[in-house]
Amino acid sequence: MQDLSSADGNILIADFVNIDAAGKVNIIGGGVQFLGFDPDTGMTAPFSLYASIIVTLPTLDEASEAVDILLVDADGQPVTLPGPEGPNPLRFNQIVDFTHVKNPAVQQPPIGFPGSSNVVMNFPGGLPLPSGSTYEWVVLVDGRRLASTTFFVPGPAGV
Repeated sequence: MQDLSSADGNILIADFVNIDAAGKVNIIGGGVQFLGFDPDTGMTAPFSLYASIIVTLPTLDEASEAVDILLVDADGQPVTLPGPEGPNPLRFNQIVDFTHVKNPAVQQPPIGFPGSSNVVMNFPGGLPLPSGSTYEWVVLVDGRRLASTTFFVPGPAGV
């Protein structure tokens, strides 16, 4: 892993997100702050999560970083979901290669030109999160907090 001179990122919740064949991000209903809740199923409304991570590459050589996206509660503790082997934190982690695709027929960008990666996570069935609670999606790059977005799951009035 390289020492990146800078990194920046954004994260948002939307009704739906995808990345098309040309690499363009399509966002429908972006900027969700209040995630619906169905008391009959105990699930939130369906939603998508989009994170954009941009890093400045000090060289055109390999530059990969550990990217983590995790859900935490209002106290900053990881949110866990039941699994076959017990509770698991709701976390995406992957080593992401930010280098530009090399093509001898195309001029390479200059040294220091940012590399980027887009992450989309779709939750078509929602998540089993309790209503009346605040949560935060956090993006970390090599353990450094890069971006976050906070949302609330409202329940029925008077509860």
